[in-house]
Amino acid sequence: MPDRASESNLHLHRLSVHVFTALARPVLPGGYWTTNKKAGDTSRPLNLTYDDGPCPATTPRLIKLLDREGIKATFFFIGENIARHPDLVALVHAHGHAIGNHTYSHPFMPTLNRARMAAEIDSTNDLLEAITGHKTTLFRPPYGIIDGRGAKLLKERRMSAVYWGAVTQDWRNIGADAVVEHIMKRLPVAPLIVMHEGEEIAEQCLTATETIIDRVHSQGYHFAPIK
Repeated sequence: MPDRASESNLHLHRLSVHVFTALARPVLPGGYWTTNKKAGDTSRPLNLTYDDGPCPATTPRLIKLLDREGIKATFFFIGENIARHPDLVALVHAHGHAIGNHTYSHPFMPTLNRARMAAEIDSTNDLLEAITGHKTTLFRPPYGIIDGRGAKLLKERRMSAVYWGAVTQDWRNIGADAVVEHIMKRLPVAPLIVMHEGEEIAEQCLTATETIIDRVHSQGYHFAPIK
């Protein structure tokens, strides 16, 4: 039987994300949100994205799952993790997935001075280019927030901020069912899916991904990477 407290917490989270998105979108610097979809509109692709990798417990398994399903996703990697696991970055690139910058150490960008902001972006860009041979144009700010100074740095580097759509608190171990339920209820109007990698949430990430793919395909939707 469902836990009423858990259901209430999930409902409050859905409401808070919806309100935060409505308030944040008009005031945050321009970036990629994806066009809102009407219920039943399957013509535009969904974007499946993963933050906080690369992670040995999730990245290789995600690649196998996505390959099996014929899906290309977008991975936003943290520089510290790239330095630890360059082989996983090379694996993701070799399998044709898009890779973006998620800063070097995952700070809250508006609290940094301009030099530190630039270092967080540039050091991660340099690592990605050294491994893949390509410059990334995609940047997801930690916690989804960037200010005008950060936006200017991105523009100077010909990069774009990528925000969010269907997102849940899956950086915590809330259970795959809760992750899936929240994302599926947001999909008709929020096709930009945000998920997270991590050692402690590995099984949740993999199980939720597999279930979401099955449900999305059964409803006639398809996926594409962000470019």
